[in-house]
Amino acid sequence: MKNWKTGLKYLVLFGLCFIAGRMVASERSEAVSGEKRGELAILIDDFGYCGEGTEEMLALPIPFTAAVMPFSSCTAADAEAVRQAGKEIFIHMPMESLTGKKEWVGEKGVFRDMTEAEIRERVEEAFCILPDAAGLNNHMGSAIMEDERSLSAVLDVLQEKDVLFVDSVTTAKSLGRKTAGEKGVSFLARDVFLDSTDAVEVVKANLRQAAEVALEKGYALAIGHVGPEGGEITAEAIRALIPELEAAGITFVTVSELAK
Repeated sequence: MKNWKTGLKYLVLFGLCFIAGRMVASERSEAVSGEKRGELAILIDDFGYCGEGTEEMLALPIPFTAAVMPFSSCTAADAEAVRQAGKEIFIHMPMESLTGKKEWVGEKGVFRDMTEAEIRERVEEAFCILPDAAGLNNHMGSAIMEDERSLSAVLDVLQEKDVLFVDSVTTAKSLGRKTAGEKGVSFLARDVFLDSTDAVEVVKANLRQAAEVALEKGYALAIGHVGPEGGEITAEAIRALIPELEAAGITFVTVSELAK
């Protein structure tokens, strides 16, 4: 009888400990779920030139999206390097700008003096060169982003291919969101530019700003560059801040993952 009572006592004690443990675990889970979290997609422009910082960027241990210039000297080499690194590919489509020189866009850009058929042909050619591209964003392009006729021709191709359009927001008067919405094209807009500076700390500050946006609204899209606009400096800043941002509640994703 004594052994039976002792066993019952320990059984009850075990049960109480188990219940208490579950309650503590539940409270911890609720506390964690109450913390702010956000997804951050980084889109790195200007692959396709074999630009400075290409290797360093592709070595980053996080998912990101590489926007490749489709008509450049290193397009094929850079695109293959992106694939080998397991990163997502976008088309970085050259488009006419309201400022700057036409040669900065290149001969095979999208220009306002082209017909709708010519624009479609140019965009389709880009997809023939980069057939695994998950979407497209504009390189320069302030003039096209403000011109509904030209932009519509670009987005018609994306609608047919069922891929994403990212507005790099090179003009405050962009018609990207409106036109994409009318055509049913998946759309995202850039929240923060990371670089165009030679100071690592500036890039870090911009990256922290992008993280703050992500934590506030649940997601953010930041754009950086390889080559003279960013390159090794941008890669260094991103690598240095990965632990800090992940600890703050940031999850790094590709652009297409962000769109889902």
